[in-house]
Amino acid sequence: CHLLTLRTSDSMPPPIDLTATIGGRKVTPALPIVDGSSSPPNELKFNASLSSFISQNVPLESVEGIRTRERVLVKMGTLCREWVKSVAAKRGLSSDAVASAGGELFTSGSYRLGVHEPGADIDTIVVVPSICTKEDFFGSGYVPPDSMVQDDDDDDANNEIRDPDSLAERIRRHPDVTNFIPVEGAAVPILTFDWEGINIDLLFARLNAPSVPANFDIDNDMVLSGVDSSTEKSLNGPRVTNLIAALVGGTEERYQTFLTVVRLVRKWAKARGLYSNKLGYWGGVNINIAVALVLQLYPNACPASLLRKFFLVFKSWRWPNPVMLTKPHDAELGLPVWNAFQAATMRQVAPMITPAYPAMNSTLSVSRQTLQILHEEFA
Repeated sequence: CHLLTLRTSDSMPPPIDLTATIGGRKVTPALPIVDGSSSPPNELKFNASLSSFISQNVPLESVEGIRTRERVLVKMGTLCREWVKSVAAKRGLSSDAVASAGGELFTSGSYRLGVHEPGADIDTIVVVPSICTKEDFFGSGYVPPDSMVQDDDDDDANNEIRDPDSLAERIRRHPDVTNFIPVEGAAVPILTFDWEGINIDLLFARLNAPSVPANFDIDNDMVLSGVDSSTEKSLNGPRVTNLIAALVGGTEERYQTFLTVVRLVRKWAKARGLYSNKLGYWGGVNINIAVALVLQLYPNACPASLLRKFFLVFKSWRWPNPVMLTKPHDAELGLPVWNAFQAATMRQVAPMITPAYPAMNSTLSVSRQTLQILHEEFA
């Protein structure tokens, strides 16, 4: 009997642990695993055909393109840190405080996950200490010396003279930068420009802290303590992306399966005219969350299996039950966190909840009409 028990336990597959520790917090999937077994032979065979389709129809960034993006980000990071030091020196801080002021550049979205297509933009966020203000970032409100004359070729969208020491002007005047546009009055202020032909969206996040060291943990909820609304929204991008990556990254094979299926679902959504938050459908972050959820339900499925499961899951999903990768938690920093009562009172028809604090519905634009179209397409 003892020998039988031993043999039975030896033949059992090891338990699948999908929890992730990020930002000093243990994060657990909201739903249990449905099937942890590997894909059957027939779907593994189809997977080979799918790989051939991907190589021909879903282009990936070339090695040269990847290196260009990495080079641009390194240069941007250096420029941002130099700017932070200049602001610290201008504030009259000690040499030690200037040296330790820091400042870090983060990416989010498709590039951060590794599913960007050739020619796609890079979403970036510069995180700075409290000594740096939005005015320092944009260079607005600058009163130049009487002798200073604005360049004739200044293409500033606001047609105003900006502080030459601001980050905006440092970037605009860089020889590798073109198509520079500052958008200061938006809910989330942004600089958009091309650097060596790579389109960059740069957001600004000002922490309630005297420095941002190189080991700064953007995933720790306490980084949101005392920040303003625009900074909270700016930090939300990388925090959500990092948590999605952590929840699907238990093994390299699992993460690659996730990336493959995300690319395929995006290809399908674009081909069917469904890839748009503005039109009431799903955008990039929604597809990332949706594919991650299916991967949590079927963690050992191959890409072909997971793609089929994706359509099966969302064909039968009972909206308005929320799609969530982990249950929302409240870090008690006073920020509103999504809850089911809120969804009911605000008539959210197809809520898809971002996993990072503060959890929020990322599909507010989905209506009953567009949800019906999505449901028909899933079928």
